[in-house]
Amino acid sequence: MRRYLWSDGWQPTDAPVGEIACADSWRHVDGRTHCLGSHARRFERCTGPLPPGFWEATLRVVGEAGHFFPRVALAEGELRLDVRPAPPARRTTVLGLADAPDPRTAPLVKGPDLARLARFRDNYAPPGADDVVLGDFDETTTGALVGWHGDVLVVPAGVRLPSVTQEQVAERARELGHRVRAGRLRPGMPLWFVNSLHGISPVTRIVGPGGSRAVPAQPGAADWAAWWWAGFRSGG
Repeated sequence: MRRYLWSDGWQPTDAPVGEIACADSWRHVDGRTHCLGSHARRFERCTGPLPPGFWEATLRVVGEAGHFFPRVALAEGELRLDVRPAPPARRTTVLGLADAPDPRTAPLVKGPDLARLARFRDNYAPPGADDVVLGDFDETTTGALVGWHGDVLVVPAGVRLPSVTQEQVAERARELGHRVRAGRLRPGMPLWFVNSLHGISPVTRIVGPGGSRAVPAQPGAADWAAWWWAGFRSGG
């Protein structure tokens, strides 16, 4: 991992990142990104105006060769950039249910709860689970959820982080003529895990204290996933 601190541009640093006030991250594929403008707007809603040339400098530092998962953050008044290698995309997802209190303290802002959510996942993810459900299927520790009720796309009605990828999916559903509504997600309906690292990753199984159950598949999920991966473009 490469670390940088903003001081009239990105400067290499070995200093650890302090307490994070807000953050954003995205998958970066050989110089191409997916809806980076939406990630930038979400980040700037928390940080306020950023230095001129911030995003252009960020793209230059991340580079054009390789698969990365960069994260920008505002931490203790400093702008930070971590250029992390991207793991392989997870084509399907197994979710875990935790018999533990919801760890979120700032669910509408990405950043303050990152360390707390990582500890929660490490402590409570059942064996075989990729991630852990938060709230009443509101989201997971690392991504958003959507479900299907027939041809209707259902987004969680509960409190959750505004998700760039979830909004991409909802917008495409509307374009294709699907109704989109807020509601309660349940294990008996087709569910998709979505985020900017893994794209659209259908949930195949849910593991909890009461055992494991299969999640039904939504027809066309592979086509949706291919649509999302086709969206990467230079400067996007």
